[in-house]
Amino acid sequence: MPRKLALLVIVVAIAAGCGAWGHRNAAPNSTRPVELPQAPPERRAAALFYSDLGPDTVDVSAYPAEVKRDYETFARACSRCHTLARAVNAPYVNRGWWEFYTARMRVRAHFHGEALSKQDLRAVLDFLEHDSNARKVADAARFEETKAELKRRFETALDERMEELQRRPAPRLGR
Repeated sequence: MPRKLALLVIVVAIAAGCGAWGHRNAAPNSTRPVELPQAPPERRAAALFYSDLGPDTVDVSAYPAEVKRDYETFARACSRCHTLARAVNAPYVNRGWWEFYTARMRVRAHFHGEALSKQDLRAVLDFLEHDSNARKVADAARFEETKAELKRRFETALDERMEELQRRPAPRLGR
């Protein structure tokens, strides 16, 4: 158990550094909070990235039929390993970045016996590209406000997690 606690402390410290960096580099006029539902407590407690705290669905009702089918593939494939909020709220808008991240995830999924076919990967990438352009590029101001609010929430969640860790008795090192 002490190793797990030490690993959690390291992950939280790294994430706090990343969250603080992102907060300092947020869009200048993104100080007013946007209307976002709160993430469920279990997701809040397990969040590794600010994007984990955002919405985990996308309203695809106005998207073309093919993109709606791609969304179903995205939801099925990506939710096997992490919440969809991570990708839905991630700052990436370029297909090249999505290819980079999905390549790493594809390797990990393969080793866990959940390989993603090339056809499914193409559908996931097509959805992410279309959605990024529709929500993150075409409505960039709103997306920047959303990111700023999620980063603020993430910093608060990290502070709460650190306080909880500090209230716990120190782990005994050694045997």
